[in-house]
Amino acid sequence: MHQADIIVPILCRFWLEDEIWNGVAVDLPVAVFGESFEAALSNLKSALKCHMEVVFESGKAAEIINHLQEKRREYGFLSMDEISEDSPIVKMLVAMKKPELLAVTS
Repeated sequence: MHQADIIVPILCRFWLEDEIWNGVAVDLPVAVFGESFEAALSNLKSALKCHMEVVFESGKAAEIINHLQEKRREYGFLSMDEISEDSPIVKMLVAMKKPELLAVTS
């Protein structure tokens, strides 16, 4: 894997409703669902990867990266250590090396 130029965190929330897990990227127009938390988490990773690939292809990567970095400053109090394993909040990381998306991880 190539070394990333930019790693941007994305705050994601998950909740159980009518026995279906829902997940949303708080600062991006990306939402999913799954039969389990793990399925919703996997679906959100895939959806974020697709969303970011479209962002890159559309030439709006800089705009979205700036937006996410601004949100990162707002959420600065949330480090990975402060998010408990049973929390409905997950911080995913998007790793990018111009001009491609390298990974979406949690």
